[in-house]
Parts: sequence; C-alpha cells; structure tokens
Amino acid sequence: MVSKLTKASVTNFLYIGDYYLFIIRNSDSSVMPSQVNGIGGKLNKGEDYVSAAIRETQEETGYKVRQKDIRFCGIIKFENSGGDDWYTCFFKIQVPTKRIPIGKRINEGRLLWIHKNKVLKGKHAWADDLNYVFDDVIDGKKLFFLTVGVMDNNFKIVESCKSKI
Repeated sequence: MVSKLTKASVTNFLYIGDYYLFIIRNSDSSVMPSQVNGIGGKLNKGEDYVSAAIRETQEETGYKVRQKDIRFCGIIKFENSGGDDWYTCFFKIQVPTKRIPIGKRINEGRLLWIHKNKVLKGKHAWADDLNYVFDDVIDGKKLFFLTVGVMDNNFKIVESCKSKI
C-alpha cells in the first residue's frame, strides 16, 4: 500500500480596490492546467504559511509585501482520493499598484487583473475552490474552514463541508 502524504500550500488574492490578480495557468501545467486561480504555491520545508505567502507573492509577481499587508481568510483541506491530501491557507494581500513588477507573463502562466464582479464569470476555467470561498475572501467578515473531497490533480470538488466564524 502506498502511503499518502499531506502537503501544504498558500493561495493569495492580491488586490487593489475592486480588482484582484489571478494567474491563468499554462495548458501544459501538471496541476490545474488552463485554470484561473490566485497566486501561490507549496510551502518549503520549515516554512510557515505567512512566510510562504510573502515568498510566493514576490516570486510570482515581483510585489514585495509585508506581514501587515496580509489578511488570513481561511483554510481548505483537500482530501484527494487520487493522490496526496493538501492544506491550503488563503490570504488577501493589498498591493500599491496594478502594475505588476515582473510583468504579465510568468513561467506558470499569465497574470490578469479581474474586477471582483467578473470573477467566476465569463470564458475562463476557474479553479473549483473559488466557487466555495471567493465571496468570503471579498467580504472579509468571517473566516472559512472547508474540507473537500477531490478526485485528482485538477482538484475538481466532489463533496464539501464548510464552517465560518
């Protein structure tokens, strides 16, 4: 029997005013190909979630953010029947300008500013977890705690349980 691992990651929603920065992943990406999601990635060994949020933001966008710019929004536990389980912390991070320091093209895909009222609408393939949490990220009044069942590395949610405080 192959043992499952538990992995940790962050998803950051960078914003200025009513606009949020997303990545449209490359079509050949091994995780969530062609899907739109927030900025983020895996935690490094020994790294905490806030440090990972700061590092991933700088690596993927060039924005240099500080702890005071970051607000914790919630956490999702992804129970993956086809692979490893994940814990992902979600953060909302204010940035000073829509000018992306490293440009709109990055190794993982293309960065795009989207008005909050257009998120989850239109032609894009959105990461499924956004359907469950993005309104809570925008609202910011309650923290969310969500456990979801997923089938594979595309993280399509097949069942969920959500609490808010």
